[in-house]
Amino acid sequence: MERERIDVLLVGRGLVESRSKAQALIMAG
Repeated sequence: MERERIDVLLVGRGLVESRSKAQALIMAG
């Protein structure tokens, strides 16, 4: 659950253009 929240936060802050990239970064560690 936290991973999804972090993903949304990253997108909300504009650090990531899309959730896909956010998930890729999180999955990559």
